Amino acid sequence: MRLGHFLLLVFALNAVALGNGPVMIPLFQKGLAEGGVLSEEQFLFAVAVGQLTPGQANLYVAALGYLLFGIACALLAVLVIVLPAYLVLPLVRGYERIRHLRLARRFTRGMTAASVGLILAAALQIGNRSLTGRGGWVVFVLVLGFMLLRKRFTPGPGGTTLRPLP
Repeated sequence: MRLGHFLLLVFALNAVALGNGPVMIPLFQKGLAEGGVLSEEQFLFAVAVGQLTPGQANLYVAALGYLLFGIACALLAVLVIVLPAYLVLPLVRGYERIRHLRLARRFTRGMTAASVGLILAAALQIGNRSLTGRGGWVVFVLVLGFMLLRKRFTPGPGGTTLRPLP
């Protein structure tokens, strides 16, 4: 893969996913890890580095660029990720005028459902490939349990209060 091809891929996937970083993960996985450009381990490493980095949810693209072509590509990848948001700003005003229309609401709901589906598919694929040993499953269950408990307990004025499950 050449530098220009990678940057074009970043731009295209960013446009298709409407800048939603987690939605782009399965798309990049298909194009880079399954395409043989990066190993599965390198891909997961780049995603992990991006998730640990403060900032946008799609900064893992900079880590992918760095792994492929070095620091210059990482900087260019960040620019390519951020640029469409500035190009879309004028369209936001137009969307504000049509957001009340039934078609616009349905389109937004459909895009949200597609995003959730892609994120779930990526999580299942990555989990299927990563959770191969007993230790991985133990960590997964502990983290999942912690996340569920964290959602159930909310800080209140008199300390932590138990919130009923929906």
